[in-house]
Amino acid sequence: MVTIDASTPQLKVVQKWIDAYIALDVGKIDPLFSKGYKHQILPKSIGLGEETKEEYAQRFGRVLPVFSKFEVRDQITAFVSAG
Repeated sequence: MVTIDASTPQLKVVQKWIDAYIALDVGKIDPLFSKGYKHQILPKSIGLGEETKEEYAQRFGRVLPVFSKFEVRDQITAFVSAG
């Protein structure tokens, strides 16, 4: 499990988000999104439209039984300009 020093309100929400996804529990994920949350699957060219908070939660809930665990990792990628 990832542990963050949640000393700010923003980091507290990030820790809750990570814990909710690791727990594979839509009930813990749903409250972290605002009423007007919209989810977009990219690339748009695959034809999946924007989802409301409720639509995302329903789809995610149907996918969860496939997983035995879910890892959330932090990855930083640096881009160097050759110009």
